[in-house]
Amino acid sequence: MLRRIRRHLEGEGGFTLIELIMVIVILAILLALALPSYLQTRKKAYIAEANETLQEMRTAAWLVYIEKGSFSAPTPPAATTNWSYAYGTCTGTGPCTMTATGKNGTPVSGATVTLRLSSDGSASVTSSGF
Repeated sequence: MLRRIRRHLEGEGGFTLIELIMVIVILAILLALALPSYLQTRKKAYIAEANETLQEMRTAAWLVYIEKGSFSAPTPPAATTNWSYAYGTCTGTGPCTMTATGKNGTPVSGATVTLRLSSDGSASVTSSGF
């Protein structure tokens, strides 16, 4: 009986240690190639999230400027899961700044996205801390 089981097991094929190591190495190489792209895409998504709300803030500040002839900060929007928003200097005819600041404990903690609106309607967006 045991002899029959041993003969049966000798015929069974399996993966060798070398084959398993090769599979792990290939998976590690694929991960190393894909991870930077994934992280860059994630960063762009977080910036886009902040930029969308900053553009809404820009529109609100611009409407106030058109109506009154000078900047005055409207009420900022409510904070989102990752960002809190605030108007910076928004007085007179000088530029109006709006800032999205990453909340602590989120993937964007310590990051800022700033939109600067000029009295001619042009705007520029900068980001830091990523």
